Amino acid sequence: MRSRTPTIRFVPIALLLWLPALASSEPDLVTDRPDQTESSVVVRPGRVQLETGWTFSREDESGERKDTEEAAGTLVRIGLAERVELRVGWAGYISEDVDLAGAMTEADGPGDAELGAKLYLREEQGRAPELALLAAVSLPTGADEFSSDELDPSFRISASHGLSERLAIGYNAGLAWTSESGATLSSYLYTAALGIGVTDRLGAFVELFGELPASAPGRPANSVDGGLTYLLRDNIQVDLAGGIGLSSAADDWFVGLGISVRFPR
Repeated sequence: MRSRTPTIRFVPIALLLWLPALASSEPDLVTDRPDQTESSVVVRPGRVQLETGWTFSREDESGERKDTEEAAGTLVRIGLAERVELRVGWAGYISEDVDLAGAMTEADGPGDAELGAKLYLREEQGRAPELALLAAVSLPTGADEFSSDELDPSFRISASHGLSERLAIGYNAGLAWTSESGATLSSYLYTAALGIGVTDRLGAFVELFGELPASAPGRPANSVDGGLTYLLRDNIQVDLAGGIGLSSAADDWFVGLGISVRFPR
């Protein structure tokens, strides 16, 4: 998925893994939303996490303004083994309005699906971070306007460090391929996030993320965002996030909200 238009699906305050455990036999709820940094934590075997939400973004450049709304972008994470989770995602229902010098065009329809997995590699040890490997491939299930009509792979390494009981950092580095006009183009992905445990149930984060062209044309798309998460129950989390673009290739601004639920409770 593109980092310049954050699909509200796939991303965490995983970093709050280091919060003091709530009074429950279950582990802390660690999600891969609402930020762009994928956590290094996998869902336990026999558990399923549903993470979904809504986002709105605006890009205004050279007299063309594009508003994009993505509803019900969803990630389902299924614990298969102690170190492996299956990931099934959907970009959601997308609505795009473009205003070019007063001439309006509109498009809407479903986005592509995605199938992937996360492999837990190691625990944090001293200065060595906790690590996980993520791999995924997009499935051309979306409308023509929002699909490359190809199987586009991506992978990333996720790392995280606990700084204290209330602070942690997480960062990702990866590579994604996108099919366009018969060519397969590649881009580097990066993220870096600071997670803050405000209370046992309230979390916050600030993050820098972006996309750098490899074989793909264009300029780097760099953004900064921040947000809040709140645990309604030990297995239910709501979130709110927003950010701005730092370079012309990124969206000018975006906002989103969502909810994550783990089953069984």
